[in-house]
Amino acid sequence: MSNLAEDRGPGRPRCQDTRQSILRAAYEMFEEGEDQPFTIEAVARRSGAAKTTIYRWWPSKGALAIEAFLAIAEKRSGFPESGSAIADLRTQVKLLARLLRGRAGRLVAGIIAEAQNDPETKKAFIEGYLKPRRLSAARLIERGMANGELRPGLDVETVCDALYGPLYLRLILKNGLGDDGAINQLVDIVLDGIRVAPARQ
Repeated sequence: MSNLAEDRGPGRPRCQDTRQSILRAAYEMFEEGEDQPFTIEAVARRSGAAKTTIYRWWPSKGALAIEAFLAIAEKRSGFPESGSAIADLRTQVKLLARLLRGRAGRLVAGIIAEAQNDPETKKAFIEGYLKPRRLSAARLIERGMANGELRPGLDVETVCDALYGPLYLRLILKNGLGDDGAINQLVDIVLDGIRVAPARQ
């Protein structure tokens, strides 16, 4: 594949074909398993793009890994929109847990570890992954408060921490995320504390 992005002059639009082929190569490497380490060199070989092109758009392998991971996350653990905020929260947490049990979970653990020493990776992870997904979760919680499923006046940030924090703690400590039954128990503990109590007969 020709490096069209490098042939364009300054100020011209990026070559989306080249960019997408790089992301696709990174995505495929995550999907296929651990036969080779994830490096900029490996992505360059697979995509046909030059390393300089990749580094122009992603300052580190962590930043590239995060953007490629986002495609996986959005495909496999998006936020549903049914009539019930509680049902949607339960479904979404289970989808995320299923995603994190596999290769994607090992990737996220590696990104979190790399972020401790790489400010660019940390920024990319927070801005590209955590903030948008917490915003989506916050909207679900706010919808639940608005429609009377959840108690009014909840601290949305604290609820997000309570729902999602245990998944990342288990991921980092490598104790296993548990099956869907374990995830349901986790979600129930949180929801029991924030749902509106049923009216007494």
